[in-house]
Amino acid sequence: MAADTPATHGDPDALLALYTTDRDKLSTLAGERLALLAIQVTYLGLAIIALGGQRPIGGEWVAAFSAAPLWFMHAHHQILVAAALQRSRSVVLLERHVVARAGLPAEDHGEIGHRAGVTIRELTGRYRIFKIQILISFGGIAAALISFTGYALVVAAANSSWHSLPVLLAILFYGAFAATAAIGWTRTIQLQLATARTGRLE
Repeated sequence: MAADTPATHGDPDALLALYTTDRDKLSTLAGERLALLAIQVTYLGLAIIALGGQRPIGGEWVAAFSAAPLWFMHAHHQILVAAALQRSRSVVLLERHVVARAGLPAEDHGEIGHRAGVTIRELTGRYRIFKIQILISFGGIAAALISFTGYALVVAAANSSWHSLPVLLAILFYGAFAATAAIGWTRTIQLQLATARTGRLE
């Protein structure tokens, strides 16, 4: 029986080390997302100021593609969110074994550590007021990105025309990025649902 114990339960120190490492990496990803969001907000404010003059700095080419850095940062933000969700699944799985080894009552497992966060996400999807807050949060980010993109195109077109080369190329560029972002968020939602299912397992 003793020979079966490592294969069944694993080394407690190694298990705790893996859990701690994954928790630290998850915290790092959260910090990176907050930093990226701050950069996006700062860039958005500066870009609006730059485009607000009678003639935008750099002409219609710069105006038409001034929203491009926001789309690049948005793509990186999607990668960070997906990475965090994948890491979250790992944390939940490892935490289940750590909590089980601690000998805590089974009814308390959902209120401990990372799985408590999964429980909160389930509550936010269950109550209408939290659904509204989620729509405001994610919808606001999308609205700001799309609105500024439209504003940049209007400014560029005002200094040339809607049929000018920079405006047409920018429209194609933003359309491709918007389609890619939609596909990316669909995959992100699938990861989030998978993480929630993992957190409910006992």
